[in-house]
Amino acid sequence: MRKPVRPLALATTALLWAGLASGCGASDPGADASEPATAPGEATSGPVSVTDDTGVEITLDQPAARIACLTMICVDALTEVGITPVAYRDALALDERYVGSDADMREVTGGFGEENVEDVVLAEPDLVIGLAGAQDGLRAAVEKAAPLYLVDSRSWRDSVDFLRTVGDLTGTREAADTAADAFTERVEAVASEPSDLTTLSMYGEPGSLGVDSVETPTGSLLAEVSDYPWPAGDDPLASVAVEQVAAVDPDVVFAQAFSASDDTEPLSDRLASDPTWAQLSAARRDRVVEVEAAVWATGRGTISLGLVLDAVEQELALP
Repeated sequence: MRKPVRPLALATTALLWAGLASGCGASDPGADASEPATAPGEATSGPVSVTDDTGVEITLDQPAARIACLTMICVDALTEVGITPVAYRDALALDERYVGSDADMREVTGGFGEENVEDVVLAEPDLVIGLAGAQDGLRAAVEKAAPLYLVDSRSWRDSVDFLRTVGDLTGTREAADTAADAFTERVEAVASEPSDLTTLSMYGEPGSLGVDSVETPTGSLLAEVSDYPWPAGDDPLASVAVEQVAAVDPDVVFAQAFSASDDTEPLSDRLASDPTWAQLSAARRDRVVEVEAAVWATGRGTISLGLVLDAVEQELALP
């Protein structure tokens, strides 16, 4: 069993993953706002019109400078283009690999999909980015302050496309393209010599386990660089029993343990008493790798997926 270098506390599995379904919404130009918390550099100007992942057109009179992030992929993408959000929901945003703890941002409180809209409004955003299927119901209230863009990334390529879209929305397309191209080239280079080992990215707790299928950013990335026989079926984040994992018997398991505390017990330890789990090749050969659940589960963007790839390359000894 191997423990992560920097474990981060999370809520329950259901709260983290409930929002990867499709949603719907409307658009509305944002009102005038004060100066951004962090200037977006050499940003372009002029009207912006994009379509979000629910098919809704979002129109802005000018590129957005003050963005409130209700989902971590928003923070991830803004970090790539050098912009600090004016509001954040996920504690992972405060990690130094993203915005950092010293950033001037307002925390958005409330449950997942039931965020406190007042926190959003007080941040005076000119754009809000949320997760399709989870935060759709906030649209009417949020759009009294600013347009709501809903993202639904189902693959690492979707995450790259979202980064480019954020570049369009913020007038930083050149910076977005640079980061997107660099990440794509990295994935393609590793994928040119993939491992023949069978891998699995799983999360949860005993009795409530899930798998990152090939229709998730993390699962699709693993499918590029290893043997990853985990199709989506009807649900890209399907529940799985230990017996189903044993039927495939992966060589390497990347395990995400969820807990509300900082001292999360590794998932492999929590499953150790299960005789079926104990017979897995990965368990017997000490190849169940405990990874940062926050990064793997909620990050979704190119920075987060780069960290996922770091762990995968190290474990699989990829070139």
